[in-house]
Amino acid sequence: MQKKNPIEYVLPAVFGLSVFLFFWKLLPCHLHYQEQFQLFLFTKNYFLETCSRPGGFSNYSGRFFTQFYVSSPVGALLMSCFLTGIQQLFHAILRRYDRRNDQRPQNRLPDDFRSSLRLLLSFLPSLFFWYLFCDENTQAGGVIALLLTLLSTLFGTLPKSVTVRRSYLFASIPILYWLAGGAVLLSVLLLILYEWRSTSKHLLADITAVCVALSLPFVTKYCAAQYPLSRYWWGVDYLHFTNNSPRMIGYLWILILLIVIAFTFLFPLKTAKAKISRFSHSIIVFLSLLLAIYLVILKVAYPQNLSKEEIMAYDYHCRMQNWDEVIKMADRKSPTVPITVACLNLSLYKTGQLSDKMFNYYQNGPEGLLPTFQRDFMIPMVGGEPYYYLGFVNTAQRFAFEAMEAFPDYQKSVRVIKRLAETNLINGYYEAASKYLYLLENTLFYRKWAKASRAFLYDDAKIEAHPEWGKIRHFQTDEDFLFSGQEKDKMLGILFQQRRDNRMAYEYLMAYTLLTKDMRNFPVYFQLKKDFGYYETPKSWQEALVYIWGLSNSDLSTIPFPVSASVKREVSAYAQIYTSMKESEPLLRKKFPKTYWYYFHFRDYKQTNTESPLQY
Repeated sequence: MQKKNPIEYVLPAVFGLSVFLFFWKLLPCHLHYQEQFQLFLFTKNYFLETCSRPGGFSNYSGRFFTQFYVSSPVGALLMSCFLTGIQQLFHAILRRYDRRNDQRPQNRLPDDFRSSLRLLLSFLPSLFFWYLFCDENTQAGGVIALLLTLLSTLFGTLPKSVTVRRSYLFASIPILYWLAGGAVLLSVLLLILYEWRSTSKHLLADITAVCVALSLPFVTKYCAAQYPLSRYWWGVDYLHFTNNSPRMIGYLWILILLIVIAFTFLFPLKTAKAKISRFSHSIIVFLSLLLAIYLVILKVAYPQNLSKEEIMAYDYHCRMQNWDEVIKMADRKSPTVPITVACLNLSLYKTGQLSDKMFNYYQNGPEGLLPTFQRDFMIPMVGGEPYYYLGFVNTAQRFAFEAMEAFPDYQKSVRVIKRLAETNLINGYYEAASKYLYLLENTLFYRKWAKASRAFLYDDAKIEAHPEWGKIRHFQTDEDFLFSGQEKDKMLGILFQQRRDNRMAYEYLMAYTLLTKDMRNFPVYFQLKKDFGYYETPKSWQEALVYIWGLSNSDLSTIPFPVSASVKREVSAYAQIYTSMKESEPLLRKKFPKTYWYYFHFRDYKQTNTESPLQY
């Protein structure tokens, strides 16, 4: 027996560690993003519903593992196990193809060069899937389907009897089709290649096996016409957008077949005596794999998804109420997409810094404060957060529900279900809240929260004492009115007038007025201010007030508003540059980028692009 090269143990370990570190440190929020868009239930009905069609078991298994993505280290570890598992299974299959040559005395076991080449090629499918997983729309069910396919293929090569192998081939086709969907065709072709590798060729049996595999989607469509025929061809939901054909998966299958064909039929079975040592081969393979990871993942896939990861990170930390983390991200790089700016502004308010520091960061108009509803499955979910904390509970509920109904794969969302349970508890609709809590009680990571929340049902006093729900219930309006997304300042004004202790409504009203450059109403709203515990008038308010006063008065010392001496000096310096230079914007951007005056003069919020890289 040929002794294994130590590199066969070292290289998979290095590869697995690379995958783990990549998804843990570089793209962790891609995993969190996946987790929130499903509702995995430990119920009989959910199992039967998911597994009742071809590829359903792979979908079920993929969703089971996806729920662990709530923890980025655990999710990264699972991703590492998936991709390393594909490599190990594919490598074992390639070894089986080599071992068929043992029965032919004129051939010998692969030498060091052939062994190194086989090891290097075995990483290509895993590297391919790694690239696919950098796209947030790739679902875990696809990798489960490939693992099942490779495992079934490996088992099919183990029997020594040709009759047993042929029987296994035909018996495995319907079973594997139901477990892994259309990937069964890959297994059939691989097993046929295995037989053709030896002298046990049987053309009629091979054609029959392929025809049986190809006929299964038509038979299933005829028996259960619930889905389009294309869904039965693929079987597994490889993408969130189930109406899109996952052609990249087809390319992956072709890649696997080409590697097997090339390794089996094209590469020489005999090679000349190696002119370099086994150690040199190992070094070449090691460096080649690192180079492939660097070029394919770090230079291509990662930069393509970096902007999406940033949006997902803002959303995740806002969802988890990690307000300081959001501000730290903005301090490193100011966000520019409206939904990320909305997350930042909410975090600034929650840490008591909105009115003072909002213009320390890039602002792109009112969409970065209170996003307008869009027919999308991501933006309303994020955009509903500030409405929820303000007291617009029904608006937040609508945003969440409409987002879930827009999911392209028709799943339910554990995040949305949790939010709907909260809004119904706050509104006092306890029967509806109980329904949502029941769903969460059948999950793994939200069961504890749901059971604790059930104690609040039908207990108004307990809800009003809750530090979050009670405050939001108190801030709700007493009167019904139609929420107008085009008159958000009026909606904020109604909310504040009915609950004059709603500091968030007031600060958001002031911020909205500043962002829309409504200098006529700003002094009026400023007069509504009550004592919210400010040590001094917030900086952005001072800058707006001194600007308004300066439009009709040259003597800033007579300003009736509380404006500090430093703000007066700054506005004088700003005005001197603005009025004396024809092209003053570059210099003002350099000297006064964090002032409201610069925003007022050089930010056209009406031209703001409200789309995000997560829209399709």
